[in-house]
Amino acid sequence: MFGFIFIYWIWKAFSDLAIQFNKNKWKYFFIGLVSYYGMTFISGFIYAITLGFINGFDSLADGDYDDAGLNLIFALFGGLGCYGVYKFLESRGFKQRDLASKDGIESIGVIEEN
Repeated sequence: MFGFIFIYWIWKAFSDLAIQFNKNKWKYFFIGLVSYYGMTFISGFIYAITLGFINGFDSLADGDYDDAGLNLIFALFGGLGCYGVYKFLESRGFKQRDLASKDGIESIGVIEEN
């Protein structure tokens, strides 16, 4: 159930960001979703590799790693990764908007009359 709430938050935040910058909201939603699950997977992989180096890789085969605390930590890292991607897309959108609003070569010599 917790995952569904996260997916809704990701959808809402990234679709609002896409609408703000006139982009495709489904594309931004999938970018956010991939960043969340990707970072969750990467943090779990790093945890397993670290545990393998500490206890030996043979101990990974007989361990029980379905712990709610670990899942919460991995979800936290996924949320932080998703937030980082959100901030990157937001700053990129502001930069693109600023570049589009600057006067270009087409406006040289054009006089605006009120």
